Amino acid sequence: MVKILHQLGHRHNWNLDCFFDNQIGDGFIFNLYSFPKGKIGTKISGYTPDSYLPISIVDLQYYGYKSSRNKGELDSYNFHPAKMEIEGTTVTDYPKLILKGIEYQEKLGLSKIIIPMRCEATKDVSKLTSIVDKINRYISENKNTGREYYLTLSFTDSEIKDAEWIEKILILFTNINKKFDGYYIVCDTSPEYKKKISINYDYYNNLTRVFSVLKKNGFKIIYGYANWDAIPFIALANIDYVSIGSFENLRRFSIKRFTEDIGGGPSQGWYYSEKVLNMIRSQELIKLRSNNCINQIENEKNIFSDIILDPAYPWANNGNNRPDVHKNYLLAISRELKEISIKKLGNERINYVLMKIAEAKKIYKDLYDKKVLLDEESSDYHLSTWENFLKSKLT
Repeated sequence: MVKILHQLGHRHNWNLDCFFDNQIGDGFIFNLYSFPKGKIGTKISGYTPDSYLPISIVDLQYYGYKSSRNKGELDSYNFHPAKMEIEGTTVTDYPKLILKGIEYQEKLGLSKIIIPMRCEATKDVSKLTSIVDKINRYISENKNTGREYYLTLSFTDSEIKDAEWIEKILILFTNINKKFDGYYIVCDTSPEYKKKISINYDYYNNLTRVFSVLKKNGFKIIYGYANWDAIPFIALANIDYVSIGSFENLRRFSIKRFTEDIGGGPSQGWYYSEKVLNMIRSQELIKLRSNNCINQIENEKNIFSDIILDPAYPWANNGNNRPDVHKNYLLAISRELKEISIKKLGNERINYVLMKIAEAKKIYKDLYDKKVLLDEESSDYHLSTWENFLKSKLT
């Protein structure tokens, strides 16, 4: 069964509470961007390090270089490239900074070490090979018994859609001499206009190939910054760990966050529905309720869903910054991913997800027949893409 890791960043106390109070998930991924030097390894939101460190990993986030001074907490770490950037120092020995990042995690006593890598957009295989070989040699000579080492493997939006580049990457990272236990995979995607997840076939096909080939070669997989489009990936591969996040910047990896100053827009919040496999804009709930259709999208056995579907719930009053809205998603998607992963890999699991897609499409059709039209991101825009993609994988 897949294990679920909370991607921790903004409002990380909500995720910690979900785990310790509601038994949602199996551990944590600390995003260094949100945690200043010295914080990880101390009491956080009332939870002691001995309660969270044994089930945690740390994403050091070496992904990109930003010219501005807004680097979150990254520049509070002496070994981080962001620290050197803000001091005006040119990074000349990148592998050395990687090794210092490994040492930092080992000193924390973590059992799973994430080896940080920059998210390169140059498609320079020789440069990448040189860095990976140095790190591989270090792991071979210094690997500690009882620890697992995962190399960060990141993809830009253009890279994941380039099948030729994917094959070059897989050849490099499945070399039999690699000493890594697995890979920490993050993927930048650019959903189409007015869509929250991608409907690009190449994205699904190529990332699935990455997961499948690495697993067949004996590597473990941690899929970070996962969104609910992890559903078709879990349908096709035995991914070991999948992350869940609250806010969108914790559910969708974006290299721009580490290279540019970007901000989010206002939102009244979203309701994730297991029944339609989608996020529904909170304003659309009014339409559903007025037409007596709220039960068709309502999550079952979900205390947070019960709270936020109460007609008196104050969605309009900064709904996206209310914990129950996000906890509904965290509970629903973690349960959904685990239920899928316990099915036998192959046709049985694929058909199970296809059945869920068919049920979701039927609900959308019923709503349409009742003249209840869910717009844009709340619509069924992604379901046919998922359906056609999964059907192509049946044997």
